[in-house]
Amino acid sequence: MLTLPLLLLGCTGKPDDTADSGALVNVPVTVAFRGVAGAADFSCEAPATGIGSTSTTWTPLDFRFYVHGFELLDASGAATPLTLTQDGLWQVEDVALLDFEDRGGTCINGTPETNSVVTGEAPAGTWTGLRFRLGVPFALNHGDVATAPSPLNVSTLFWSWQMGYKFARIDGRTTGLDDGAIFHLGSTGCMTDDQGEVTGCDAENVATITLDGFDPGAGTVIADLAGLFQGVDMDTNAGGDSVCMSGGTDPECGQIFANLGLDFGGTAGNPAAQSFFRAE
Repeated sequence: MLTLPLLLLGCTGKPDDTADSGALVNVPVTVAFRGVAGAADFSCEAPATGIGSTSTTWTPLDFRFYVHGFELLDASGAATPLTLTQDGLWQVEDVALLDFEDRGGTCINGTPETNSVVTGEAPAGTWTGLRFRLGVPFALNHGDVATAPSPLNVSTLFWSWQMGYKFARIDGRTTGLDDGAIFHLGSTGCMTDDQGEVTGCDAENVATITLDGFDPGAGTVIADLAGLFQGVDMDTNAGGDSVCMSGGTDPECGQIFANLGLDFGGTAGNPAAQSFFRAE
């Protein structure tokens, strides 16, 4: 899979750089992601080893997730929004789809096309960190997937029974769960009004990811399956879905949600302790 470097072209000026007209000067920004499983790059052609508390072998089936709300952080922690490019394929409004599977090897659920970058523009500045959200914002999460623009038109990333998108679809097989060890993240407990419109959800399950000390001129955002499933027995279904479909009482979900910094079952999550994403 082709992995592109993260570039901030022209982002060497001060945040208050202006054009002759006095308007802030926007520059193109490309944020690169890479899917890995521990020390190895994610591949549909090769199982990953050392996953979860049992160090199981993970045979991949799918690896996709939605992200939104990108912000560039300066040394003081001040945030500048990244305005996404409307490319008609991988990005729409404030949402982007990252797709590491290529329908090759054992990956049977997705498409041959992959995407490992988020592109946009922001005022020129000196950035030392990055923040984004894993998921789809509420305003876009409960529409009609059949008429939604790409990439929100992917039916295999939509939960009709949950009335929203699968923010992440990470499917595989393990040594102990050869019939499927899957993780689907999404909002749960969603309620509708008399017209069938979703008015809210008990658990929105949108994770906020902050990568401090990240040089966006040279770095890459790593999405690590070993970090996501850290401390989780991926060989045993202790109850509920196998492994986790975001159910509020599913025993495997608790540790996975902790690894995303999300609240679960009355326990507050700690976004600073998330272990799925890191900067390199």
